Amino acid sequence: MLDDFKWPDIEGEADKAIIRNVRKHGCHIVGIRDGNPEYAFSVGLFLNYGHAEVVIFGLQSSDAASVINDIRDRAAAGRSYAAGDICDDILTDRQVAFAEVPLQAYDAYLGTAIWFYRKCRRPFPCLQIVWPDREGRFPWQTGHDVALKQYQPVLKSFS
Repeated sequence: MLDDFKWPDIEGEADKAIIRNVRKHGCHIVGIRDGNPEYAFSVGLFLNYGHAEVVIFGLQSSDAASVINDIRDRAAAGRSYAAGDICDDILTDRQVAFAEVPLQAYDAYLGTAIWFYRKCRRPFPCLQIVWPDREGRFPWQTGHDVALKQYQPVLKSFS
C-alpha cells in the first residue's frame, strides 16, 4: 500500500462499491459507456500493486473489463508494464502497446481515479492500452488506419 494513501471520503453507495472492489478484488473498473468513444479504466492497481492504472478505449465494456482484469491478475503476480511495452499475450488476435497518459488528460478521462487518489501527495501513474489497426500498425506508425481515431483517441502525442 502507498505510504501516504488515505481512503477517500464516502458520499454514497457508488463510493462504497468502489472501495469494496478495490479492497476485495484489487481494483475497481470504471466503464464510461456514454463516452464518445466508450472506454474503461482501473482504480486501485497503483494502491494495491504499485502498478500504473490503465485505460482502454473502443472495446465493449465486457471486453475492456476482461483486459483490465487480466492486467490486474498479472500485476498481482508481479508483472508490470511500462510506457513503450508491446505485448502479444493480452488480446487474442493482435498486439497491444502501453503509452503513458499525460497528466493534462487526467481531468477529461479519469475522474473517479482522481477522486480516489486525491489525498496522495503525488499523482498516480496511468498507462493507455493501445491496440493497432487490422494490419498491426499502431496510431503513431506510418500507414495506420486514421478512421480508427474515432474509436481510440491516443492521449499521448507521438510526434
